[in-house]
Amino acid sequence: MDGGSWRTLGREYLYRNPWCAFRVDEVMLPDGTEIEYGVLESSGFAAVAPVTDEGNVVLVRQWRQPLAGFTLELPSGGVDRGEEPREAAARELFEETGYRAEGLERLTSVHVSTGRSTEVCHLFRCRAVRDERGPRPEPTEYIEVVELPFGEAMEMALNGEISDAATVLGLLWTGKWLYQILD
Repeated sequence: MDGGSWRTLGREYLYRNPWCAFRVDEVMLPDGTEIEYGVLESSGFAAVAPVTDEGNVVLVRQWRQPLAGFTLELPSGGVDRGEEPREAAARELFEETGYRAEGLERLTSVHVSTGRSTEVCHLFRCRAVRDERGPRPEPTEYIEVVELPFGEAMEMALNGEISDAATVLGLLWTGKWLYQILD
């Protein structure tokens, strides 16, 4: 095997839904050992760091079943088949918060858990403008919109009160951008 890469011998899907699939790969390691390896497949999601003219960041508080608790996060959601991540970010911001994205700008795209998942997070930032037609959450979304001064949200990310990786990264990238603007 080339340079320590693994060789996939077989693949079995154990679960599929419209948002993700779980598969078990039978693989051979470089030393010839065969193991089973679980992989969560996902088409990815887009998250947006929306900042108001007053310098507040718009976040959402919602229940996260895998953690059995509430989290404070950037507005985000799945990228639908055939949809551009930029469109998904703007759509999710409006649906979840009732804000419209102006000047939506891509920050980066990152793999969220390279050891377990194919999922990619596409991060954006924008100017948040309230739109009285929203929010319009999906039936399964029970979301509280939370506006915080950007510096307070950044402090919460740095001290671990905000632990969602996409949110922490989005706040850091947006803070870097805001800092450059203020220089």
